[in-house]
Amino acid sequence: MKDFPQYFNFELAKINYQHFYIYFAVAALIAFYLIYKSDSKYKFEFYFISFYLLTGNTNQILTFKIPGVSFFEIQPIRFIYLLLLLFVFRKMIFAKERIRPTLKIPWFEVFLFAYVILLIISVLLNSFPEGLKTIIDAIAFLIIIVALRLMADKPSYDVIGKSIIIGAIASSIVSVLQLIVNPYFLRIGDNRMAFGDFMRSNGIFSTEYFNSYYLIIAISWVLVTVKSTISKVVLVGLFTLGVLCSFQRMSWIILALVMVIYFIAIKKIALEKMLLTGLVSFAVLLSISIFYYQDIVNSTLVKERLTDSVDGRKGYYSMVLENIGKKPLFGYGDLQNEVYYVNLLRITRDRDRATATTGDLHSGYFSSLFLYGVPASVCFLLFVLLSVYYYAKLFVRSLYYIIPFFVSIIYMIGNLTNTFLFLKYIAVLYAIHMGIGMGLKKIKDQTQHQNQTEGQGNLFQTTS
Repeated sequence: MKDFPQYFNFELAKINYQHFYIYFAVAALIAFYLIYKSDSKYKFEFYFISFYLLTGNTNQILTFKIPGVSFFEIQPIRFIYLLLLLFVFRKMIFAKERIRPTLKIPWFEVFLFAYVILLIISVLLNSFPEGLKTIIDAIAFLIIIVALRLMADKPSYDVIGKSIIIGAIASSIVSVLQLIVNPYFLRIGDNRMAFGDFMRSNGIFSTEYFNSYYLIIAISWVLVTVKSTISKVVLVGLFTLGVLCSFQRMSWIILALVMVIYFIAIKKIALEKMLLTGLVSFAVLLSISIFYYQDIVNSTLVKERLTDSVDGRKGYYSMVLENIGKKPLFGYGDLQNEVYYVNLLRITRDRDRATATTGDLHSGYFSSLFLYGVPASVCFLLFVLLSVYYYAKLFVRSLYYIIPFFVSIIYMIGNLTNTFLFLKYIAVLYAIHMGIGMGLKKIKDQTQHQNQTEGQGNLFQTTS
């Protein structure tokens, strides 16, 4: 924890480091308890996964460098990746039940592999060896999905759900405290203003949108796995409050969409009741906003929206479309190139943005197009869209599939205005849930095959 400054975009004097130490200690104990009480077959791996999920990305400050190796550092997510990589190797080499190659893989996974291959080619042509980290992150993303699918162990998946729900409880409480008590309590990363003197809540994350998307994912786990109606209402209410405290526009839209899909398409609640609830909620928010009208109009929230629509994100996207024709097949490889520098300096007048020291293109789809070319961008788009379609078909078989379905929706919509490629926290959550979804299907397919086999055996015994 020596390199504190790189994880905080504000004065370190405002931070109480003891709060982080205490929270990490509590999270470690909770992770141990969850693993101890579970029937997981993979307790060692899932202890660290549970701790990672419980600590959000405040765990970045646990990063440490290997003595004598200046170019490499051990980050919590890289440690998780190495654990899962060793698991995959162990499964391939030592497991009694060997991994068998099969052509029965979802189409979205086919396009994911194609995207990663095209990405690797682009990096090798444009930005190697500087882009080696990008290749490693892409492979790590694949490893997370493959490892979680190979585990095919529902008790282990339940540990993930419980860890996310508990982490969301902590993050929601921290969000409220950051908004109304101490804006720098357990804060890491950004300190962006919301309105007046109020700051957007990051919870236990480095940005407000990581916080809000994590809480929406936790809501999907609550809706599916929590049986008590009272507990469900309390938790969803608490997490919704945390999302509102983030003052992140897109997360509000995604939260509303998730709730509408759940109550209308899954719970079959009448549309009229949903509209009435929506109108009442809107009226309450409108009444509250009247008291803070001037603060809201002059807020960073509103000003950024106006800036984005005129000079900001619209300019980024136009820049991509105007320049991709020069390198359509494999793109530019990274953001540290003359085309990006000249155009971002013109659009933002910010040298840090132009040199890619801060910020990006604010869209996963436009980023994949600019960085890796048209074919890779098409593969990325199909990968995202087909994952939504895949789980939309599956949740009629089991409510558990609603969770990866909602996560795929969050990832699909979130990438419209943010870049969630590979080992960014939301991309890691996406990979975990894609792996869980395919692992659950593997369990159900194996159970169905076993039942069919036993049925045929019983039939044989009867006829003989």
